[in-house]
Amino acid sequence: MPTNQSLSSNDRTHTLSAEVERKDATIRTLQKSLSDVNVEVKNTKSLVSSLTRSSDVLKQRLTDAEHELQQARNQNHILDQQLKAQTAAAKLARDEVGKVSLAHEQTRVLLRTRTEELRAAQVYLDRADQSSGADVINMIDALNVEIFQTAATVAEAFKFGEKKVEESSEAAAAYDHVIEILGPRMTELLKSTLHHDDQILIQTAFQAAMCAYVDWIVTSWYFEGREEEQMLSSLYAIIQESEDQAVAGRWRALTRRYALQAFREAPDSQHQLLSVVMETLVNILITAGLESATSEVSETMAAQFAEHASTVVEHAMRLNRVIGQGITSCEMMPLYLVPETPFDVNVMEDTFGIASTDSTENILCTTDLGLMRMEKKGEQWEKRVLVKPKIILKSGLADTILAEEAH
Repeated sequence: MPTNQSLSSNDRTHTLSAEVERKDATIRTLQKSLSDVNVEVKNTKSLVSSLTRSSDVLKQRLTDAEHELQQARNQNHILDQQLKAQTAAAKLARDEVGKVSLAHEQTRVLLRTRTEELRAAQVYLDRADQSSGADVINMIDALNVEIFQTAATVAEAFKFGEKKVEESSEAAAAYDHVIEILGPRMTELLKSTLHHDDQILIQTAFQAAMCAYVDWIVTSWYFEGREEEQMLSSLYAIIQESEDQAVAGRWRALTRRYALQAFREAPDSQHQLLSVVMETLVNILITAGLESATSEVSETMAAQFAEHASTVVEHAMRLNRVIGQGITSCEMMPLYLVPETPFDVNVMEDTFGIASTDSTENILCTTDLGLMRMEKKGEQWEKRVLVKPKIILKSGLADTILAEEAH
């Protein structure tokens, strides 16, 4: 049987063995932990090495990036300088474009102004006439024919009796009117001559009166009296002396065109002019001794001969437009000679063809209108009679009346 000492030794051994095993287990555990730590350290070292390499790569990349950034900054600086230069150049270009645009606009305005001035100048300087001299001559000839036919037709329609001894107030008023148109000698002949056998003197007076009125109509600015139109006539005379023919002629054409609108209130000028002509023809009949009241003669004239006289007035107004507005290269004007003008074979013709070339007798009246052409050459006026007016001398009229009475 074991002793207590033996049991104690075994216990201690067993205890030691157990302790050793525990220690061994601890050691193994520590060894394992150490191994794990070594592995971890190795892994850590490997990771550190990898991180170091990555860090180096990153550092290199960072260096490269910083280098690229610096290059970019340098490039950006260069681009910034270029941008500033281009901006400045663009501003200069815009300023230049603005200047060019302004200059272009000014040029356009100037061109438009010059174009308008040129157009206006062309209006004044255009020498192209709308009618020729031959056209005007034909119109004058046709007008003279109308005047002659109207005078003959009206004269033949009225019959005269014996002269009254006493003169009525109507006859006196008619006489005063006629003497203003035909002059004292022709008017006195009308009053003193017996017309019951021959109306040649009546016809001549009609022709002379219509020639006087047609001359006024053709040369009128706006169909008012010569005194009312004197301002325009005087102004035009100054322009003619101061300006070239083209400018003066165009001024006259434009003024003739618009003067009617500016100064003439009544639109029916032809009717008013016809009334004046008809009144004069009536007064000639009364002055010649027609035994009818003025109102009766006026009614007869209006009913039977207004159309004839209206044709004369219409042709005269057309001639006014043709030579007043349609011809600017020269001056065309009817040639009417007032009573008592000395006879001159160079500028007039005797209606009856019996006047001598050296006659100095004053004319009695004008029966056919002539035509004169005037053109300014430098400071001088070139005048040419295209159609001579036909006139009557008292001696020629007396011979004609005697010859008619003899037949």
